[in-house]
Amino acid sequence: MASTNQSPFYKKAEIDFLYAKSDEERLECLEIMIRECPKHKGAEKMLAGLRTRYKKILISLDKQKKSGKTKQQGIKKDDMQLVILGFTNVGKSTLFNLLTGQKVKVSSTPFTTYEPNLAMMDYDDVKIQTLDNPPFPNENRSLVNSADVILLVIDNLNQIKDSEKYLTRTRAKIIVLYNKADLLSDEELRKLEATINSKFKKHLTFILSSEKPEVETLNQLKKTIFSYFPIIRVYTKEPKKQASKQPMILKKGATLETVAEKILKGMSTNIKRARIWGPSSKFGGQTAGLKHELKDKDIIEFQTK
Repeated sequence: MASTNQSPFYKKAEIDFLYAKSDEERLECLEIMIRECPKHKGAEKMLAGLRTRYKKILISLDKQKKSGKTKQQGIKKDDMQLVILGFTNVGKSTLFNLLTGQKVKVSSTPFTTYEPNLAMMDYDDVKIQTLDNPPFPNENRSLVNSADVILLVIDNLNQIKDSEKYLTRTRAKIIVLYNKADLLSDEELRKLEATINSKFKKHLTFILSSEKPEVETLNQLKKTIFSYFPIIRVYTKEPKKQASKQPMILKKGATLETVAEKILKGMSTNIKRARIWGPSSKFGGQTAGLKHELKDKDIIEFQTK
């Protein structure tokens, strides 16, 4: 779909389309691309192609709805999945919008979110699959049980105990986020922190005000969320070229051999030499064996036989 002389909005939507994980996301991207596409004669073919693709996705979504297939059944788990949980009207959807840049419906009416909302949260070269789950009580716990990280949003202390029964089987790391904390007195805040720390000793407490959080506060929350994933980012490069801008997402403990197997599809024995720049190297361009353990933000270069 790439084309010359496109607006920045078109180009961003085009990139977002490539990384979209749902048809709803793709439709949103296509709407922007159709709106931003030049309307002169030379762009007619491209515009027609965009509209055709938009129509096909609409038809596909309509078939899914008629077949009874829910959005949740169609969600494929990514390498990094964050699920936002909480009771109705605690501010889950507002937080989801702030983290992902989406504009899902937010209302004071209970149970506005009746199916999971799905989008990607951008943080430091990675995209984290983020889901705004329907509020408790919600007996479908498949997303809760499969999540890597859970952001539990509460706005009163009773919700800590009330939410425990929904989290009994999850292995996810949990971040407890108290929303609207500026409505509490200093004494209530101290009690809140003590209660959360006693209930969730291994989990982090994060507190937000009812006002729109500062950019710095949101960035700190994103950083905290990212730190809970047991992954590293590794960038690859070809000899005499710049490193790729999109990292490979690997589990902590991954080695050069892990990357070689992914790139060469099981043919890591074809590697002649591997070089490393970054945290795991003693110096830039260090030559290392395939058993060398990688660290976050390493840059690697392979030369094949």
